[in-house]
Amino acid sequence: MSGGAGKSMAKPVIPSELLVDDAVHLTPIGADDLEMMRAWRNRDDIRIWFNDGRLIEAAQQQAWYRAYIENPSDVMFIVRRAADELPVGTIAIYQIDLDAKRAAVGRLIIAEGRGGGLGYAALFRACLAAFEGLGIETLESEVKSGNDAALRINRAVGFRPSGDASDEPIRMQLRLEFVLPRNRV
Repeated sequence: MSGGAGKSMAKPVIPSELLVDDAVHLTPIGADDLEMMRAWRNRDDIRIWFNDGRLIEAAQQQAWYRAYIENPSDVMFIVRRAADELPVGTIAIYQIDLDAKRAAVGRLIIAEGRGGGLGYAALFRACLAAFEGLGIETLESEVKSGNDAALRINRAVGFRPSGDASDEPIRMQLRLEFVLPRNRV
């Protein structure tokens, strides 16, 4: 997906009030977050769920960040627990196509405080920000079939399978009218 012909190459701006609720605050990533993000991504219990599960070196993370900064169809956030602003993970809205009103959501990592609803809260908040802040009508997500926690969270937010049941990773789709009421997990 692209940002559309003739569009500005700047990243889309999502109003900050759409990035906060009583459970999580989503803050745009910055260069100071890279080492923390790399440490999370390199954890064995996290990297097994990524399509490329290899360890990432600092130089690779820096190169990724330089490309990310230049990519107008990708916005990534640090997930902070609202109660104490502690950084607990990441989430992204990417492959943003404002003309087609489509995007993907994912790269969800909850490294700290698992099992407390933060993954659900982060995904719900990111989806709401995409719908209300970017005018997105359709969100897509891909989840590895063995990632039961991610599948449960995606379903609780309202994602529905959108591909063949045997596809790997499992492709899911969310439209605004699918969104379930808050606090369903």
